[in-house]
Amino acid sequence: MARRWLITGATGLLADYLVEACRDHGKVTTTARSGGDRRCDLRDAAATRSLLAEVAPDVVVHAAGLTDVDRCEREPAAAFAANRDTAATMAENLPAAARLLVISTDQVYGDTPGPHGEDGPAPVNVYGQSKLDGEKAALNHRGAVILRTNFFGPSRRAGRQSLSDFVVRGLTERHPITLFSDVLFSPLHMATLAALVVEAVIRGLAGVFNAGCRDGDSKANFALAIARHKGLQTQTARIGSSDEVAGRARRTHDLRLDVARLERALGRPMPTLEQEIRKL
Repeated sequence: MARRWLITGATGLLADYLVEACRDHGKVTTTARSGGDRRCDLRDAAATRSLLAEVAPDVVVHAAGLTDVDRCEREPAAAFAANRDTAATMAENLPAAARLLVISTDQVYGDTPGPHGEDGPAPVNVYGQSKLDGEKAALNHRGAVILRTNFFGPSRRAGRQSLSDFVVRGLTERHPITLFSDVLFSPLHMATLAALVVEAVIRGLAGVFNAGCRDGDSKANFALAIARHKGLQTQTARIGSSDEVAGRARRTHDLRLDVARLERALGRPMPTLEQEIRKL
């Protein structure tokens, strides 16, 4: 079945991977405030309604948002406008027959030991709370699906880099970099996540799911595993703590995700972090 897909956040890291995955299943239109096929400030409800009327999507993949955690803390109104209100506008104005899939974040979880299950969000910063409020708004649309996730992979956007790009570039160019041993996460390669988005829509998944690898590790061990995979030297890297960074917004230290709910829905295991790193 060919579908009309609308992908928001067209200038973000994930967008090009989403386009690649979705275009085999219909027509894809992208949008962002400063780019994409149709430029639109999604914070403007009237402009969003016009966009939806013009594109008439069967599926909206809502990947837009303000993701700078420190900026969100400094500018909470901007965070809620971008992360909560845009999702609410989509949910309110998308026809009932259309699907809504929202890319959310592992930052909705509290600063307690993981892996975290979907039923226990407790954000510790404005970014996490604004995304959680966006999830709640999106779920007012029948059949909406939320993917809480963290991702990496080669950036296809000039001037933008993922965590894995930072690691590869830093080690390749022998820059001094600090690798955090006290931050744990369960990221997916962006290609895996984009394929999962399409699968979730085709299978008719609904509700909230953790979308991550099935194990997870510290960001330091993640970086060292990339170095081994790429054959990179690590002499310029040091192991440190995220708490050494002054002036940062509070963050959850253990962001590992319990993906059992998603595995049951898919009928198969999610990949391991090592398997995802091998895709680099």
